Amino acid sequence: MIFRLATLITPLLLLGTAEAQEASVEQKSQVMMILDGSNSMWGRVDGEPKISIAKELMTDLITNWDDSADMGLMVYGHRRKGDCADIEVVAMPGQVNRPYLIDKVQSISPRGKTPITESLLLAAVSVQYFQGRNSVVLVSDGIETCKADPCEQARSLEQLNPDFSVHVIGFDVTEEEFKSLQCIATETGGKFFRANNANELKDALKQTVQAVNTAPAAAPPAPAPVPEVQPAQPEPSLLLYAKLCETCEKENHDIRWTVRAGDKVLHDQLGVIYSDDEQILPGTYDVKVQYHSSPLEREGKITIGEDGQQVGAFDLDGGSAQLYAFATEDRNVAANPIFYRFFPIVDGKPQKNAIADSAISNEDTWLPAGRYLVTADHESLKGKAEIEIRPGETTNYTFDLRFGSIRPQVSLYEGGKVVRGRMSFGIFETASAAEKAAGVNGAIASKLGELNQYLSVQPGDYFLKIAYDNGLGAASKIVPITVTAGEKADPAISMDVAPFKYAITTGSGFSGFGLELHKTGDDGKSAGKLDFEINAKGLGVVPPGMYFFRISNKGEVIVTKPFELKTGQTSELNITIP
Repeated sequence: MIFRLATLITPLLLLGTAEAQEASVEQKSQVMMILDGSNSMWGRVDGEPKISIAKELMTDLITNWDDSADMGLMVYGHRRKGDCADIEVVAMPGQVNRPYLIDKVQSISPRGKTPITESLLLAAVSVQYFQGRNSVVLVSDGIETCKADPCEQARSLEQLNPDFSVHVIGFDVTEEEFKSLQCIATETGGKFFRANNANELKDALKQTVQAVNTAPAAAPPAPAPVPEVQPAQPEPSLLLYAKLCETCEKENHDIRWTVRAGDKVLHDQLGVIYSDDEQILPGTYDVKVQYHSSPLEREGKITIGEDGQQVGAFDLDGGSAQLYAFATEDRNVAANPIFYRFFPIVDGKPQKNAIADSAISNEDTWLPAGRYLVTADHESLKGKAEIEIRPGETTNYTFDLRFGSIRPQVSLYEGGKVVRGRMSFGIFETASAAEKAAGVNGAIASKLGELNQYLSVQPGDYFLKIAYDNGLGAASKIVPITVTAGEKADPAISMDVAPFKYAITTGSGFSGFGLELHKTGDDGKSAGKLDFEINAKGLGVVPPGMYFFRISNKGEVIVTKPFELKTGQTSELNITIP
């Protein structure tokens, strides 16, 4: 962006000169805050993620902002991995909308690059830095990672307006990062602060805001001389156009083009080609077109006609999704934090890798047309839905992430005591999933051992699997349940099993002892071994029915007569062997 700076700024300077003659000396100063949302902000300081510290302190700063200055907010690197164009102007400088800005700050989830250079230019333009003493505050934990020179950018900005300044806070930076960031402040006459922990960052923000808000106002402008006639600015020789659908209006704004002639790249930026750029001659070319730095990216061909202009507009065949999620009874309060992922559905199956992610509700996520599985993560809750993206349209979807809670009160039989130990619980979406699972593995919510706390899931109909194991034998039960939003339920559930106590005694002692419990079939023989035990005394639990023991001791095998185990009572089995 540096090489286009003069072309961009000159017309703005002319506008600024005219406006400055009418501006009041009491006009509010403007401040653009730039917050680093790159992946490195997951690094820890004193055991806490840097982004968590920054969120907390930025929230305090916004809450207590002095309204005598207009503030804007910009964040980079927080939406997409590896994308140097991932810069979001959250709010232009103006009266501070505290709830909105705080919500935006709290939703930041670091994941991308560090495009400081381009962020500085966009921030400078946003505060109209050619009109007096306005400033930018940059909070970063690292250096430029997008093959650009932020110091050179700062130097260019200072040359155009000596009153403009960039104040920089380097948060937990190395010596190399310290020098690179300090250069930005030095070149613009701003202040640089180095913060190594949360307290130092808080102090640095305080001093920076004080420097911004208490500096002397710019002197009234001297009478403007008659402006010299400025040379005409170069007009674009070619504008490249794309459209979202076949019948949509053509667009040129914020669309990135890569134009190739064979292996040669003729153009690789926004779709504006000036007379001093390499010209694209009449003919047909391969192109890659990206819409608003988003996953909506297509490859194809364009034709440049004999008049040097594009023939028709490139069809991107895409649309957008606007998602919203709530997790309380007040549907107007957005779930925060929230994280959405978009998985393309191909041949009826969602792909393993997400094509896009977003951490903000009610904002456009631009995507190629097609079907997507969308997941919404809020704390421990997850929602999912299939949506259709249609060319030129916006698809809206709302996730209901309210949850209900359940804590089963389980007894072995009707009227029995509630069992607190050796019990496992799992909530499954289908009965077949519960039946196939080993224990409660694979449940959407589960608890092993003892259920003293509630299991929380989204409202809906589920299947609860209860598994009990207490010595010899085991039992499980699957029951349908309904979970209601905002409700804590303690349903009483009976396992309808037969508990028993057993004691094996022998007159000749024990050696190589083993005990098997067998279900008795209609023919009086074994219908299957339920379990194996090496203790001569213990507890067991099985479904009601006829059983027998197979006992091995000192190399001999003894089979007992069948006995009946009934639900609703605890049987006591005392067996003596020679």
